[in-house]
Amino acid sequence: MKSDTPAKQAGQVTRRGILGALTAASMTACAPANMQTLSSDKPMARGTFAHGIASGDPTPTQIILWTRITPEDASILSVSVTWEIATQKDFKSIVTSGSVDTNATRNWTVKVDALGLEPGQRYYYRFSLGENVSPIGQTKTLPKGSLDSVRFAVVSCSNWQHGFFNVYDYISRQDHFDALLHLGDYFYEYGAENYMETKAGQQGRLHEPRHEIISLEDYRVRHAQYRTDPALQAISAKMPLITIWDDHESSNDSYVEGAENHNAGEGNWDTRKAVALRAYYEWMPIREPQAGRLKEEIFRSYDYGDLLTLVTVETRLLARTEPLIFENVADEINADPEKYKAEVLNDPAREMMGAAQIEFVTEALSSSKQRGVPWRLIANQVVMGRVLMTDMAPYIDEAALEALSKDWPGVRDVVGLSKYNLPVYPDSWDGYPAARERFYDALKAKGVEDIFVITGDSHEYWVNDLTTNTGDQMGIEMGVTSVSSETLAKYMGDGTADYNLLITQSNPDVRYYNALHNGFLDLKFSKNQCEAKLIAVNTVLSKTYEAFETASFTVRPQKDTIKVEAPKGLNLKQRALFSGLG
Repeated sequence: MKSDTPAKQAGQVTRRGILGALTAASMTACAPANMQTLSSDKPMARGTFAHGIASGDPTPTQIILWTRITPEDASILSVSVTWEIATQKDFKSIVTSGSVDTNATRNWTVKVDALGLEPGQRYYYRFSLGENVSPIGQTKTLPKGSLDSVRFAVVSCSNWQHGFFNVYDYISRQDHFDALLHLGDYFYEYGAENYMETKAGQQGRLHEPRHEIISLEDYRVRHAQYRTDPALQAISAKMPLITIWDDHESSNDSYVEGAENHNAGEGNWDTRKAVALRAYYEWMPIREPQAGRLKEEIFRSYDYGDLLTLVTVETRLLARTEPLIFENVADEINADPEKYKAEVLNDPAREMMGAAQIEFVTEALSSSKQRGVPWRLIANQVVMGRVLMTDMAPYIDEAALEALSKDWPGVRDVVGLSKYNLPVYPDSWDGYPAARERFYDALKAKGVEDIFVITGDSHEYWVNDLTTNTGDQMGIEMGVTSVSSETLAKYMGDGTADYNLLITQSNPDVRYYNALHNGFLDLKFSKNQCEAKLIAVNTVLSKTYEAFETASFTVRPQKDTIKVEAPKGLNLKQRALFSGLG
């Protein structure tokens, strides 16, 4: 996933002749005119329910309710917390209620799997402990039968130390979403040592504990800190959450046997992974896997009536092979780049999801197809589309290389390797091309060639065609940028817009790419189309912000697959590239 430092970001790209037809006029022609000025400046919660409330992991008749108790008496050993669900906000019509005990063993978290609910129903819920009553939350069960539409807010990558969660604040103000889909990097594991003097750090956005989190207590404290954010609390109380983790919930660039950010002196990786997952299941409104399944097996499916099947996948801790780091083997690549790509990058042993998960996903989507459900949505961590490097040497000047090399010793190697058309992100599906092809083959064998993949991780908006090695269309991908984690604009400045166009022009499967903004995806599905809006915020370094629509697209079924069309908000060059004319 994206690193926390400039060390893994691209260099400063000059504006010198990248796309000859690009002019200042074309870049500003579509400046957003629909901005709303808002503020996420709200008081932090205090008292018994200082960490707010949440719901998630819905079924047609069940929903997970979550909260955390802050005991008034530090010597108390256990408390019994009451919960209630009603159809009206005044709680005059309570449909179910109960009580649950919690204690320090669970870090005083409370998780209820409420049963016996009605499909497609909006409910209100609350908790109480003695005379202390929590805020009221809203949630919704999965619908059954005929459904006209469903609408999701899609987010990923929320870094406390990079700024305020203005994106969460904006979403929480909307009344039309059925669920929040969080694609991972809900929090970050890094310490605070590099952020003391940043603008966000000087406004109090420094991690607790101050050091990198490794122990169970560390992970619990970090979860607790994020849960104090008023914008996160507001969005959690507004709608149910469907979530997957990415890498930072454990450690950067994690895989089965380790992580890039798990180093000597930090103990056993399996131990660290286990405590990270324990804290995650304590603090998130999600069911734990059934008895007999591994904690890593977070993959599951959700049916939204006869309209849409959503499948969530796990691509980090269950089966993934160690990611490649190209600069570490620059000499080997330079000696014979084609051999490296054939024998290392395309090694069939490199795994991403594993056979059992592929079987689950393909069966769920095949069943959906057979029932005549029009949409098959996959919530996925890392970019699935094919995105390869182009030769960057002509576009990066010596001053930028010199500056970057202080933080990223391998930057010159990566620029030198870019001419070999290696993956831009070897940590993405591009770093596991044989595994991606196996997944596509399994889907095709079941008659599924119309997947709609939503992706986080990269801190960038993407619209990609998904194609096999032989060019068969498998569907499309939409990548969401970050809630607050730094975008490429942090490191490339004025060159970011040019780089966006260069990546789009150099990759036939990339239809649109935008690394300029923080924001989210607004996806509204109906029987015959999906309206996709890319909503952005202009800053995360102030609680006063502006929200605007930076682009929009329509996705429609076409023969056996789906296609993206009707772009809005694009400048002339972006439109040409979207249409394959660049």
